[in-house]
Amino acid sequence: MARDVRSLGYGNRIERPRLKAIGVGGAGCNAIANTPFPSVGLCGRLDDINGPPNQRRLVLTSDELEILRSVSSSTLGSVERNVLRRLSREVAGYDLIFIFAGLGGELGSHIVPGLANLCRHHGGLVIASATMPFSAEGPGRRSTAVAMLPRLINAAHLTITYPNDGLLKVAPNLPFRRTFRVMDEIMMAPPRELVDVLTNDDIRRLRDDLSSVRHMRMGAGAGRGMQREEVAVSESFSSPWFDFNLDECRMALVVMSGKEVDEYSQRDILDNIQARVPNAKIWYGVRSDHRSDDLRVTVLLDAKV
Repeated sequence: MARDVRSLGYGNRIERPRLKAIGVGGAGCNAIANTPFPSVGLCGRLDDINGPPNQRRLVLTSDELEILRSVSSSTLGSVERNVLRRLSREVAGYDLIFIFAGLGGELGSHIVPGLANLCRHHGGLVIASATMPFSAEGPGRRSTAVAMLPRLINAAHLTITYPNDGLLKVAPNLPFRRTFRVMDEIMMAPPRELVDVLTNDDIRRLRDDLSSVRHMRMGAGAGRGMQREEVAVSESFSSPWFDFNLDECRMALVVMSGKEVDEYSQRDILDNIQARVPNAKIWYGVRSDHRSDDLRVTVLLDAKV
């Protein structure tokens, strides 16, 4: 088995973490449209008009957006504004907060770091999932996204990025508009997998490790039959977002799910992963899913920006 391995699901498994999903801007609101978690969208007037039906959203004024642009961890305690009090009521008391946004646009790019700082101020573990613009969207949006990403990484406990161009490698013939809906489904995969294995004790243990990682990319795979473990791991590591030197990876978050994921399957999966990221500490969890005949492996790897 892999050398530096720690299992998730530690401690009290009855009292589950309280969690919330927050979508920011048009992309973020679309990403949480079908989330099974308590959720709220933050948007401007135009995104509210075009947003998913039957979704709870807070429409922010231009003045409120400007306040959120300027919020940092050092100024939170000194800023007394209605918008911050309103958002504080949305995030206070939650143990785990997932933020979804598309970087590159005016709204998502500029207020997500401030929102992440606010969530951290109230004690929740903050995981931000952010898409990066397609090359076809132009250099302006891409340069905005690249400029804002370090601020988001610094504000959230963990930021998972999804460069949109990666979808073109997986499904080159997918209609352009359909790619956004596919990305929504992909972005929701880590939260769906993690919430079933994480405990409040895990969250406390992970905080220290995430302080030195902060940025990750995702891969997911599935297998069945005699070699299902190897197939699932191989497919997850074929992710178009693992476009960096895996030898430099220091940490991996892994969730295995299926009808029966016994000790032998777990060991086989962990050995396969360790062979690909030999210098990484591995945190892993196992969840039961009786709806699928496949063995699924979801992998998050730390990646330098």
